[in-house]
Amino acid sequence: MPTPFKGPSPLAVSISARIQDRKLREIQQRQLFDENKDFHETVRMKLSGRLESNQFFNFSRCGNEQIFRTCESCRAVEKFDYRCSLKWCPRCQWWLADRRKKVLQVWAVRIAQPKHLVLTQRNFPILTARKIREHTKNLARMRKSKSFEAVKGGCVSVEVTNEQNGWHLHSHWLLDVRWLNMEKVSQAWAALVGQEFAIVKIKDVRDTDYLKEVSKYVCEGSEIAAWPAEHILEFVTAVRGRRFFFSFGSLFKAGASIRAELAAQKPEIQPCECGCSDFIYESEVDAILSEVRKMSKKRR
Repeated sequence: MPTPFKGPSPLAVSISARIQDRKLREIQQRQLFDENKDFHETVRMKLSGRLESNQFFNFSRCGNEQIFRTCESCRAVEKFDYRCSLKWCPRCQWWLADRRKKVLQVWAVRIAQPKHLVLTQRNFPILTARKIREHTKNLARMRKSKSFEAVKGGCVSVEVTNEQNGWHLHSHWLLDVRWLNMEKVSQAWAALVGQEFAIVKIKDVRDTDYLKEVSKYVCEGSEIAAWPAEHILEFVTAVRGRRFFFSFGSLFKAGASIRAELAAQKPEIQPCECGCSDFIYESEVDAILSEVRKMSKKRR
């Protein structure tokens, strides 16, 4: 009698599924990296010749230069990509947002009834630092208004968009509150921004992935890259030195303990294979100049 066919064991199927899932994530990450690289280069080319500053110089270096880590003992060298850490850089946005999301993940588990609130205002033709400052001041006034009396704490993230019909500022709030009177919220926000009425939205976000909206970018790299050069320059100039994320109440008070908790979870810098834990960090330019100086000394 022929032996019946036996398929792969459940363990083998599970391992295979995990391998496939890991390969899929790696493919998606490479695609994201390539897309962000393209967006970065598009923005760089559009700004070239229009923005001459240290900020643009650092932006241009991002992803195109490397940082060298040299062991002080055995002189072994490791290379890392240089990051500009600018809030509007397509290459840096993802890890800046991820760092913020980690803080919120620790805090979010302490909230019994989280709410996601969106406040909007009408579009306007010219984006300036003053316009952004006025918007953030209105957000601070909103937090102190009677319509927010029941809010224990939270955070707010400001987003900027431009879909060829003017600049649009709106904010995403994560609130620790049981209930809000949305009619009063709408009236209070409309009065602050000088409108007869304002579109506001709220959603109970228990058991949902609400952190993505609150920790998202100031503006998507894909959108920035699609703008004409004049709009990119206007945006970059206006957002310089401006804050786009604020915490308050219970979240602000918990900030120090949350950062300490995350710092404790962060893996320590691994020592060199020789056992040394002391390193010298140099940029690509610094490393070249260092080699030139060494060669000059040898010739002497």
